[in-house]
This record gives sequence, structure tokens and C-alpha cells, in this order.
Amino acid sequence: MRVSELRLGELLEFLPEQGKILLKGSRVMIFDAASLGMLRKDLINTLGMDRAKGFLIRYGWSCGFQAYTSIKKQFQWDEDQEGIFTGPIIHTLEGFALNEFFCNTDQQTGATYYKGHWTNSYEAEQHILHFGQHHEPVCWNSVGYASGYSSARTGKQVIYKEVECVGQGDKQCTYVGKTLEDWGEEIIPELAYYEVSKISEVLEAAHLRIKTQNRILERTVTIHEQLTQCILKGKGIEDITASLAKLMKCIVILEDNHLVLQSNCFPKQSITQDLLTSYLPILTSPCFNKASAFYLKQKRPFQITDQYEDFKVCRLVSPILVGSELLGFVSLLRRDLPFSELENIDLEHAASVFALVILEQKKIAEVERRLKGDFIDDLLSENFSDPNSIINRARRLNYDITLPHRVLVLDIQNFTLLIKSFNQNEERILQFKTDLVNTVQSSLERLGKGMVVNKSDNLIMLVQLEKPDCPEKTTRQLAEEIIKQVSIRFPKITLSIGIGSSCQVLGDFRHSLLSAKKALEIGKTLKKQSQVISLEQFGTHALLFNALDPQDLYHFATNQIGSLLAYDKTYQTQLMPTLQEFLSHRGNVEGTARTMNMSISGLKYRLQRIEEITGQDPKDGQAYFNLHLAVNILQLVGEDKIKF
Repeated sequence: MRVSELRLGELLEFLPEQGKILLKGSRVMIFDAASLGMLRKDLINTLGMDRAKGFLIRYGWSCGFQAYTSIKKQFQWDEDQEGIFTGPIIHTLEGFALNEFFCNTDQQTGATYYKGHWTNSYEAEQHILHFGQHHEPVCWNSVGYASGYSSARTGKQVIYKEVECVGQGDKQCTYVGKTLEDWGEEIIPELAYYEVSKISEVLEAAHLRIKTQNRILERTVTIHEQLTQCILKGKGIEDITASLAKLMKCIVILEDNHLVLQSNCFPKQSITQDLLTSYLPILTSPCFNKASAFYLKQKRPFQITDQYEDFKVCRLVSPILVGSELLGFVSLLRRDLPFSELENIDLEHAASVFALVILEQKKIAEVERRLKGDFIDDLLSENFSDPNSIINRARRLNYDITLPHRVLVLDIQNFTLLIKSFNQNEERILQFKTDLVNTVQSSLERLGKGMVVNKSDNLIMLVQLEKPDCPEKTTRQLAEEIIKQVSIRFPKITLSIGIGSSCQVLGDFRHSLLSAKKALEIGKTLKKQSQVISLEQFGTHALLFNALDPQDLYHFATNQIGSLLAYDKTYQTQLMPTLQEFLSHRGNVEGTARTMNMSISGLKYRLQRIEEITGQDPKDGQAYFNLHLAVNILQLVGEDKIKF
């Protein structure tokens, strides 16, 4: 019998006396579509949509595979084409749907594939009846039937996929069938539905996942509770860092948003402390430095592993974020052993605790800066009626203003260019000033004791002295070290510091501020090369600089001996050193000649040339005074041809 001659009445044999119905010798049963729809509903409600889909696909596969096996025994086909089309016809005769089936060839690969349509699919009707439209095709039993039948016929694994479905709102149900090889990666998500999974195994796996999640939750809650207790007890960053190191059993590092190390702690009895100490800052990581721009944008924890000659350094880093604001980074560090996903979760929770502490510290610091600013304003402007009131205000800030001090003024020489680089962004400018104050304060605390506030474009520093007669040189060294440390943190800024006079009583602070500002003014006017300037370094000449315009003094000096400096430079002569030596010997020709190891006549010749070039006779009393003053002024300016 040919496939086109198949008639359901001829295939079925009813045996009511035996309670059987046979389809070409194989027992079959007739089911009501509504009953199958209820079965489908119960499966979905009991197992869930995905597991029910897998169940019905595998059931359909078995039906289709068995159908081909039975039909092949009953029919003798003249050619393979009969077997190809028999399956869809049987599927239609059994009432699943009207099955229109086509065998096609891929023009590019030459591979055979199958395509067709199901009209009036009972599965689509029943699914819509009980669940409404779905977001994906729902003719799962038919897909399984077609896959099982074709796989049995070809001896290869053939998978059908529904690409359109009435159950998801399409006009018709359309399917495509290909061998597993021809599908490629596209079919991989569907393959899981063809694999049998025992519900007991699934439940056991779910139970294990729940137990694992409970362990994670318990550990995370424990860490969070202990770190939170540190906050409630008023403990600071160092204590929280130490607690986390104890809980995580590895090194903990805290860095600010500029990657400056703020705190670190090793677990007790750490055998790797000496080995890993030099690797604490994240900037020591070669992997981080290669892709720092990428890592700095991360919003979740990330792991970095650096391979060295004999060992690996494993680092787990979590950004500390409040909204989009980056406050810093907290890292875990250890040797050789990578960090687990559980440790990743723990560190992320710890980062949220650090965020709370850092935010609190920032608020306290802002209030403290405002109080310090108001205090220093009143102190330096002498805006207090009773000395005890300003002294008590200082004590409330944990500061002793009765000790000897100097006032220092830090000036950013390229501040205007810096502002332009921030594109006039007020928020960025304010943040820069805050970071600068914090950096200077940290440097000052490491080097001595004092207070720093931001005033306009300058920073005002109160620096405590070790003793009342502490020399200017000590404060100068401190100022130079502050500039050095700040320049490391902010390499693009150019700084200078003016040192004020010593303060022994409260009334001295205003004078110290004014002298520090005057020193900076003189340094700018005279283009002094030194970054640290004080009036004391000018000695008695400071009186002149205070009384007169420093620019006028500079012009006076260059008018007196500028031509002599130019002559020496052009002709490589030594007239300027000769004049300096003559002036240092108070105009004594014999003493000057002896010191310079030259003849008196030779010295007189040089003095004559000096007179011709400058228009002044060094041996004349007024000319001697003018030349001596000019040399001293240019020495203070730092002219490289004028030596002290």
C-alpha cells in the first residue's frame, strides 16, 4: 500500500469484546482533546513550564519513534520517500493537527531539511484555553513526535523546532527539522528538553543549592554583623580592617579613590607578611597597571592574579561606591590561592560597611574643616575680645594654640591653568581643594603638629614649634618636605610656601600671616627660584623689602650691575667675581689682590674696566654703597652668576 492510499478506517480495527482498538496491529487508545488539555495544565502547574515542556517533548519523541518502528513492519515501501511522508500523514490521521510537510535542500550546504505547518493544532488550542498566549511556541508534543519519527527513520538525531506558533500569537504553526550537525549551536538550548532528569535528583540538587545559599547567607550575615558592631562601638577604619582580616584570614588593604594606601592589616601569625608587604598597593600589580582604565570603571568586585618567578599574588578588589561616587577600594591579598565566589560576595558586603564609615568620616571632616576655618579666621584677624575664648575654641578642636607657632601660606603658582584644566567645573575644583587640604594635613601630621585650612586660592597652615627659639631652618625643612610629598600626589601643580615669623603670644599670629604673605609676594616679584621663602632669609634687607616695592629694588640692582653681568656672560670674563671680592674686603686693594692671587696692577685694571662698564667707580664711597646693595639684592633673588 502506498502512502497516498492510507485511510484511517482501513488502518483501525475495533475489538469491543476485548476492549481493544488496533492500528495496523498495534494497540491504541482514543483520548478527548480536553482531557489531554487538563493533563497538560496539571503537568505545568505541578512541574513548572520548563519541566512540563521537557516531559511532553520526550513523550512525543517516544510516540514518534514507536510509530515509525510499527509502521515499517506493516508497510512495504517502494522507496524512502514513502517513509518520509507516512509520519506526517499518521500524525494528521491521529488528530494532532493538519500536517503539511515539505522536504527541502539547503542551496548553500546541500543538506536536507524538513519544513511544514500544523493547522488546528490541539496543543495550541488547549494551551491558550488554560494559560492564554505564551511568549514562545507551545506545540511540544508535536515537536517531539516529529523528532522521534525522523530520528528513527534516518538513524541520526533529527531535532524539530517550532519557529511560529498560534499559541504565541502567530497566524500559523510552522516547524523546521534538521540533523543535530546541521543545526549547529542554534539548537543547543533545545537539547536539554530531550534529556531525562529525575525529579528526585532535581530536588536534591535544589536542596544542596539551598544549603549552599544558607551557608553563604550565614557567613555573609556573620561578617556583616561583626563589621557593623565595629561601627556601633565607634571603632574606626583600622579596627574594621583588622576585623575583616581576621574573618577572611588574609591580608586586607584599604585605598582611597586615588589609590593612596589608607590602612592595611595582616591576619595573625601570617607567614607571608614579609613576602607580601611590598605588594600591598594595587599599583604594584603589573596586571592592574596594564588595564587600569578598565579596572577603575568596574562597579563589582574583580580578581587580579600576578605571576612572579616563584609564586603568584592573588588579589580580590571591590570598589567602595555610594551611588556613582567612588570612595575607594578594599582588597584581599594572599599568595597562590585564587579567591572563591563566596569570598567575592563577602568582600562586596564588607565594601558597603566601609562606605558607611568613610561617608561618616567625610561628614565629620567637613564639619571639622568648617570649624577650623572659622577658628583660624578669627585668630588671624584678631576677632576675639577675650584670649581665653579663642584658646578654649582651640581646645575643643583638640588643639593647643598657646604653644609657639609659625603661620605658613601655601600658594599654587599655576592655579589659573589648573582651573582651566577642570573646565571651570566647580565640583571638581572643590574636590581638588579638599584633596589638597587632606594631603597637606596628612603630611603635616606625619612631620609635626599643626592645622590646615583652605582660604581662597591659598592654604593657611598653623605649625607648632618644638620650642620658643626654634630656628627658621627647622620650619623650612618641614615646608620643603610637605612640598615634596604633595608633589608626589599632585605632580602637575607648582607650589611655594611663605614662612611667617615666630608666634609666642596670640597677638603674633596676624603679623606672622602678613610676613608669610609678604615673603611670597617678594618671591614672585623677584622671581625667586626657591619654593620656600621667608623674610628672615633676607636678613636686614627685609626692612627694605617691607618698606619699598620689591620690583623697584630689583630694577635698581639690575641698573647698577646688569651691564656687568651681561659683559661677563658675553666675553667669559670674571669682572663680577672681582667686584664681589673687592666689596667683601671693604674696598681694600691689597687684601683683594692677595685673596685672588693676582697683582695689584692687574686688580686695578679690572676695577677700571668695572667703572667703564657700570659708569661707577667702586672706590668711590657712594658708588661702593650702591654696588654693594645691588649685589646683595641679586644674591637674594638667586641670580646664578651672583654667589653668596
